[in-house]
Amino acid sequence: MTAFAAQATPAADGTVTVTASGELDMITAPDLINVLRKAIHRHGPRVDLDLTGVTFMDSTGLQVLVAANTDVGGGLRITGTSPAVYRLLRLTGVLEEFGLPSARSDEIAT
Repeated sequence: MTAFAAQATPAADGTVTVTASGELDMITAPDLINVLRKAIHRHGPRVDLDLTGVTFMDSTGLQVLVAANTDVGGGLRITGTSPAVYRLLRLTGVLEEFGLPSARSDEIAT
């Protein structure tokens, strides 16, 4: 098991980048919710989310992302994913909702 961590970093243009790493599941999802809520409250609804370091994400993590995007009126943009996270987002049909391309150059054909 990889420990989960999330951190918010504000940018000069008014966006805030939340960087997450580790396993995002029903146990760790509240940690991401807290970081996202604080970031939105302090910096506004323009949030970039970097999930490159997330090694595993289950349906609870996906639910957090969809709910957060709804809460900010579609202002949540995912700027990076690990292959495992990208695959889950692709399989569930939410890539475009988060501004992601429908195909990745490093994705293995299944």
